[in-house]
Amino acid sequence: MDDFSGRRFISVKDAALYLSVHEMTLRTWINEKRIKAIRIGRAVRVDLRSLNADLEAQLAGQPADRRGRR
Repeated sequence: MDDFSGRRFISVKDAALYLSVHEMTLRTWINEKRIKAIRIGRAVRVDLRSLNADLEAQLAGQPADRRGRR
């Protein structure tokens, strides 16, 4: 069984605001398994720690001159 201590689960809406993307974009990424999420009852939640780790991994895979640019 997973250890959920120290984890913070946030709503899809809050995660979308955190990432500065539209909520439907984040839901698409969740459906495509690009972002990990869990269902608690009818609500979908994103683990903030896991989200940050995924972002760090993606940044580490980019060339240094592309970081932080849009």
